[in-house]
Amino acid sequence: MSSLKNPRQLSARWNKITLWISVLILALIAGMAIILLTTPTKPAPLLTDTPSTATSGPATQEGCNVPVGDTSATPKMPSDLRWEARDGWTWPVSDTYGPTQMKDGFGVCFARSPLGAALLAVSFNSTGNILDEKQALELYLADSPGKDIQMSKPLTGQISPISYSGFIVDSFTPNHAQVTLVFSTPDTATSFTGLPLSFRWVNGDWKQEVLDDGSLFRGQPIAPQRGDFVEWGDSGA
Repeated sequence: MSSLKNPRQLSARWNKITLWISVLILALIAGMAIILLTTPTKPAPLLTDTPSTATSGPATQEGCNVPVGDTSATPKMPSDLRWEARDGWTWPVSDTYGPTQMKDGFGVCFARSPLGAALLAVSFNSTGNILDEKQALELYLADSPGKDIQMSKPLTGQISPISYSGFIVDSFTPNHAQVTLVFSTPDTATSFTGLPLSFRWVNGDWKQEVLDDGSLFRGQPIAPQRGDFVEWGDSGA
C-alpha cells in the first residue's frame, strides 16, 4: 500500500484501497401499551404518568454491551484512553469504549457514540495494515454493493504508519455517524488532513459505509486547523 501523502494522492489511494471502515438501521424497542382493566361493577382507576419503557437515546447497547458515554460533538477523552503500539503504528484505544473485545486479532465492540466510531476508524486502518487487509475489509465494512467492489480489488500492500491527531463529529444519531478522521501530515498548509467517513450501526457494533462506487470516504479530504477537531491527546510518538 502506498503512503498517505497529500489530499490528491489520498483521493486516488482511497479509491483503490480499503482500510477504513464506516446501513441496516436497528430500530429502538418501543414501549408496550398498558391495557387498562375494568370490572363489571365499577370502572377501574385510570393510570396516569405511567413511565414509558422506550428510551430517548442509546443508554445501553446490544451485543457487546459497551457503555455509550458522551454523544456530543465534542466528547471528552476517557480516562483510560491509551496508545496501542505495534510494527511502527500507534493508535488510540479505550478498554471501556472500544475495542472491548478481539476477533481474530482485530478489535471489535465499540461504544454507540461518535467516540466509538472514531476509535473503530483508527483500529480499522491500523490493524488492517498490520494484519490482513482483506480480513479487515470483510470485518469492518458494512455489507453493500460498494463493499463488493472493494473486496474484488487486488491487494495494494502495506502503507507507512500515520500519526492520528483527532476527529471531527460531522453528525450523529444512534444508527449513523459521520466522522472526519484527522491525522498529521507535512503536505498541507495546516499540517493536518481529514478524511470524511460514514458509519452504520449493524448488529451491535459500528461498520464503515462504502459508497456505491466503492469509495471509502465521502467528498474530498480537508485540511483542518488545530481547534477544528477533537484531539486524541499525547500519542507518545
